[in-house]
Amino acid sequence: MKLSKWISTFLAVSIGLAALPVFPVHGAETDGMIDSGINYTEATETINNPGAGYTSTLWMSCKPGDTKVYNPTGNLVLIFADIGGFSSGANGTKDEDGNMIGGVDYDLDETFFTNFRKTLENCRRNGCTVAMRFRYDSNGLSNPEPATFEQMERHIRQIQEDGFLEDYKDIIAFVESGFVGTWGEQWGGKYCSFEDKAKVLDLLLDVVPDDIPVTVRTPKTFATWAGIEESQLGEYVVEPGSRASRVGLYNDGYMGSDSDLGTYHDRKRDLTWLRGQTTTSYYGGEFSGNLTFAQKYDTYLPENAVPEMYYTHLSYINANIYQLYKNYTFGAEYDVDGVDNSAYYGETVFQFMRDHLGYRFVLRDSDLSQTVEQDGVLRLSAKIENTGFANPIMHQKAELILEKDGNYVKTPVDLNTQEWYSCTTVSPSLEMKLPGNLEPGDWNVYLKFSVGDNTMEQMSMRSVRFANHDIWNSALGANYMGKFTVTQNADAEKCSDDSFYQQNAADDFQKSDGTLYTTNRIAVTDGASSNAWEQSEDTLQAEKDGNALYVTNDDQYLYVMAEINHNATSPVYNLVIRNQDTGNHYWLYYQNNGFIYFNSGVPYGCVQKHTGNLVEFRIPFGDVMGLETGTTLAEVSVSIQDEADSWKGVGSISANGYQITDDFNVYIASRALVMKQKQAKTLTAYTSGSDLSYQWMKDDQPIEGAVTVSYTLTPESEADCGTYSVKITTKNGTEKIVPVAELTQVLSELQTGDINQDGTCNLADLVLLQEYLLNISTLTPEQGALADCTKDQMLDGMDLAVLRQMVLQGNA
Repeated sequence: MKLSKWISTFLAVSIGLAALPVFPVHGAETDGMIDSGINYTEATETINNPGAGYTSTLWMSCKPGDTKVYNPTGNLVLIFADIGGFSSGANGTKDEDGNMIGGVDYDLDETFFTNFRKTLENCRRNGCTVAMRFRYDSNGLSNPEPATFEQMERHIRQIQEDGFLEDYKDIIAFVESGFVGTWGEQWGGKYCSFEDKAKVLDLLLDVVPDDIPVTVRTPKTFATWAGIEESQLGEYVVEPGSRASRVGLYNDGYMGSDSDLGTYHDRKRDLTWLRGQTTTSYYGGEFSGNLTFAQKYDTYLPENAVPEMYYTHLSYINANIYQLYKNYTFGAEYDVDGVDNSAYYGETVFQFMRDHLGYRFVLRDSDLSQTVEQDGVLRLSAKIENTGFANPIMHQKAELILEKDGNYVKTPVDLNTQEWYSCTTVSPSLEMKLPGNLEPGDWNVYLKFSVGDNTMEQMSMRSVRFANHDIWNSALGANYMGKFTVTQNADAEKCSDDSFYQQNAADDFQKSDGTLYTTNRIAVTDGASSNAWEQSEDTLQAEKDGNALYVTNDDQYLYVMAEINHNATSPVYNLVIRNQDTGNHYWLYYQNNGFIYFNSGVPYGCVQKHTGNLVEFRIPFGDVMGLETGTTLAEVSVSIQDEADSWKGVGSISANGYQITDDFNVYIASRALVMKQKQAKTLTAYTSGSDLSYQWMKDDQPIEGAVTVSYTLTPESEADCGTYSVKITTKNGTEKIVPVAELTQVLSELQTGDINQDGTCNLADLVLLQEYLLNISTLTPEQGALADCTKDQMLDGMDLAVLRQMVLQGNA
């Protein structure tokens, strides 16, 4: 049987076997729920989700005393770190006959670790996820390794001792075992026996943090490491959570022949093994570069390649995906069982493959409560199909967000997308207890998945976008699920509970404190109109011929956003800045193929994103362009050229005289509070600024001693009600007064029913209420409020009945 037919048959009978049970939708939860009205058809566009898809390659050259800092901006950045400068096998010289004269082995030095960390920090700031391969050769050199295996092991242990893998593990997708052989591809080197490659794998499984997969070059390397015969690979069953479950494959000869240029020794058997590994580890690599040779085989043909990509859970590939796939049209003949790919009928196979690398979530249904009372329960049920080739391998933080007028509250939810397997549809069902002080009105509901320990200013970064039309909120990095209405709750006691959490989580789950944040007046460099303020009168600097230029800044970056009407086939995005204070002129451009030109060194921290006619740039303060608070820019200009049409200019817009303001972002929004006596609540001024001073205020009057970033509010009585704000001042004297909370009511800490206020509800309280109702005695207003057990603002026999029950329960 042909391998392609075998794969298709196997998929037909077992595509869902790897999936764990989906989340049930409880029938009772549909009461009072309505469909969100979202378009559930898959959108045919490329989505750059974290930890999957196209890789952009960073070629680092590292030598003693000479490791540069780099500024990657790709979605999944594969770092090829050439450490050959530290190896005698690579840093020597050649004699007249071309023979290598051995050099000197060195330990990795401080410059290497310092600047590698800076590069990873740039990746974090730029929203990247990262993979890496350390190697001793990037030029096709044979035997590039150090003189002894022990010295190579020393390099690996140094990486462990420095700790940068641990410190940045939240954004690292995988580490290729690499190190030995030509190009780090584990052939043509001193230590390329399968026994030595198995030792390298074992070392890296020790050195690389447990959260991060390690990939090998061939299945036989794994077999050697696992202590099994290569012939047993097809029967090997990986144990969940074991060291073996972390091992994946990087394939540098992808689709290059029937064996992928020697990657596989028995393709059917080895792919069976690979399928078992790749729900917990990575499979990817790079397409073979020799198309003429590859076309001698039928492996690459779409009818074979597409089922195999699903079968092996292909998560990533380099950007030079086979151009020849543009000659094939995707249709039903390329479908596999268990997934609806009909949206791509008529598109090229090239686009289909590109868009389905890794995971691809499509919202197929979303229903939620129509109205919910403050402190009530919001119910949400959905169906989400993974049409991608793989499931997510990196852990994704799951959150539910409620948003109104740009302000939002968020809380973690118990959803594990790593178990949302390819060719399956999951049905998550959430019961969310709402904050009692949530403002009445219409609220939008978003589901957010993200990778990395992102800060408030990185809210939109490394977030997962569903493949649906018109549901993506780029400022939040979240997917719209529908809206509902919050209604007023008359019970002040309930309104004092501002916690927000999932009630139906499998275990006790983290609660949110109900803090309200905002996306208003915050620029997000994502190539989209993240909020109305980005393209508003406040930021508009120039308009001409239907084009517009918007400029703003915070305390760290200059943001330049331009809308330029153009029809370029291959646009090149140019930014020109003239610094009036220094007289320096800077020209930065980005080509569609990823090439970046900057006329003043390396554009560290610079980011460009574009969609359609909109292009956005983010330029950091500091040395890159000499920008700082107060700098005047004589010119800010954006232009677009068409590389495909002799670099012809197709549109431009410019402005003069923009001065960088003394500004910072504010992420906190004001919320209403109902609190109990002596209840403590910490208010925090979340901002992007540094070197700031704080003064907390009540009703615009300073609170003595409240001069730190946080203030703990502990009300004693109704006299503490009012508006709580914080005045934030920069070191240059710029002030912002930010409202943080409106305390509307302070509830007595006395217990309802405790009429005599002795700390417990007992028979004495029952006697007092009975005497009052019989006109034997009177109650003070405070006692009357405590006797109103039904909270209907009157005392009657119903209160007596409720109080009697309370006493009985207390005695019991």
